[in-house]
Amino acid sequence: MKWYIDKGPESDVILSSRIRLARNLQGYPFPNRMTREASAKLGKEVLNSLKQRTDHSKGKFRTLEMSELGSEDKLALVERHLISEELTDPGLVRYAYISDDESVSVMINEEDHIRIQAMEAGLKLEEAYKAASDIAIHLEKTLQVGYSEKYGFTTACPSNTGTGMRASVIMHLPALTMTEKAGTVVEKIRKMGYSVRGYYGEHSSVQGSMFQISNQITLGLGEEELIVDLKKLISHIAEQERTARKQLSSKSPDLIEDRIFRAIGVLKYARKLSSEETLQLISEVRLGKALGIIDKPDEVNFNRIMSSIGPANIQKSEGRIMEPPERDKARALLVQREMEGV
Repeated sequence: MKWYIDKGPESDVILSSRIRLARNLQGYPFPNRMTREASAKLGKEVLNSLKQRTDHSKGKFRTLEMSELGSEDKLALVERHLISEELTDPGLVRYAYISDDESVSVMINEEDHIRIQAMEAGLKLEEAYKAASDIAIHLEKTLQVGYSEKYGFTTACPSNTGTGMRASVIMHLPALTMTEKAGTVVEKIRKMGYSVRGYYGEHSSVQGSMFQISNQITLGLGEEELIVDLKKLISHIAEQERTARKQLSSKSPDLIEDRIFRAIGVLKYARKLSSEETLQLISEVRLGKALGIIDKPDEVNFNRIMSSIGPANIQKSEGRIMEPPERDKARALLVQREMEGV
């Protein structure tokens, strides 16, 4: 099962955990100053090293050269959190090296020479870190990775220098949003030195009460310490969300049930759905499931919908380029199939 349609620990509040490690090779300029020829040479060097790995715990990997993919194929990978938008930029020779279960992807010639990303369902930061660090250690043994005894791993952006690690968690916080406490929580998180983004990561706005929370500090602390600190913060926010859910359920049960069943009705019978509206409706139905108000659909159904509703993935599933009104119709049909029996 792909990680993004699975459910993991504390999945009532926490959708996924991600670890990203940035590494760069000595003897090459950073990608923003690279020639196409240099990027091609570096890409082959990194891929040769990756293919020498003997650890197959994540199954086989496939190699994708970005220039060989159509725009919809590239955007579909972005929507499934497998690559960044920057990796789709033309100019350099860029690669993605992706495991069969899509839990691990290595981006080559993105902002840094190498970005290793590992994702897990639910709160599993340690497991994601092990998967990413296993690959990083192999690369560090076989390639000349840039490292300073004083500053740590060298990176294109100073904010990543040190461990080169970004740990992030996507949280579902509908009750804090409904009670208008989410803004205060986000403000406090940012003052503590953490970043808060939307479901699709950098440059995305919050939709469907989905918040991506990640560390910003990478210098002066070890990887394990950064993960421990983030987990403490995430656990605290999760408890706040669960408390807010109980309060909503006890103080306004009719209002909450009405919102949930209205959302189910729209998801089951709407003839057109935008991706933003679908995320919001899924958010409310997920809340109903977490509160025990409804038994179906399962979280796997929610996750499958969320991984499939982006414009690019809709067009890939239909096998053709579509105008927005057509996509909205196709999206509604996809959602209806997942909602059968509810």
